[in-house]
Amino acid sequence: MTDKEYVIESKRYTDGNGKTVFDSWVTSAKIIEVKHEEQYIVFFPLEGDHAGKKHYIPFSNIHIVYEK
Repeated sequence: MTDKEYVIESKRYTDGNGKTVFDSWVTSAKIIEVKHEEQYIVFFPLEGDHAGKKHYIPFSNIHIVYEK
């Protein structure tokens, strides 16, 4: 049985006009850690430039999470 993969999209404001820019990562359900009390998730992207590097995203910065 294969592990489920999820896409995590976050939002951040990067330009002077407040335009929302979305970043997205693909991760596995087995490598997501939810820190409820600290209000963030920890994961290791499976693809892209940051593959294998630990990421922390605050709940408030998560736009959407869906199954790939």
